Amino acid sequence: MSYGGAVLPSYPTRAGGAVTEKPATRHVVLYERSGCHLCDEVRVLLDAMLGHEAYERVDVDADDALVVRYGFRVPVVSVDGVDRLEAPMSASELRSLLG
Repeated sequence: MSYGGAVLPSYPTRAGGAVTEKPATRHVVLYERSGCHLCDEVRVLLDAMLGHEAYERVDVDADDALVVRYGFRVPVVSVDGVDRLEAPMSASELRSLLG
């Protein structure tokens, strides 16, 4: 999740905030819907940063529970089951998250 442009780490840190360990693999999910131009923009960024096979794409409209959960809050990027960024998001926020 992003707060004022800062991205919270999704991996263990020391008390001082320095990263001590970063997981080798992460499960990245893009929650999106058809016809969403912001979703298209984020997908292009993720393809460039990770490659199109390195993350999962989920159409929220294909599941009633996801429609209730996300409503109009798409796109949303989740890492290891935690929603980390939602629209609007910048390329720099994605880079910081996925670094």
